[in-house]
Amino acid sequence: MTQVTKSIGFTLGSALGKGAAYAGHAAIRTAQGTGRFGQDVLSGTTAGYAEKSAQLAAARQQILESRQAPVSIKPRAKKLATA
Repeated sequence: MTQVTKSIGFTLGSALGKGAAYAGHAAIRTAQGTGRFGQDVLSGTTAGYAEKSAQLAAARQQILESRQAPVSIKPRAKKLATA
């Protein structure tokens, strides 16, 4: 992997992580500032995340299991040169 690819990947990952941090802290501040409604939003967000995360993990596990199926590799027959 080249340095440019690592740099782009790191920059993208850093931006995603920072965006997630902003979203998480904004949700907490909203819950603190809006009382019961904010608490309900935060609870719903947490439940929705946990549910979707479990679904995605199950789908990823199924894909992983299907990829671990043995694959038979047969060597090609050698062709003899004829003149």
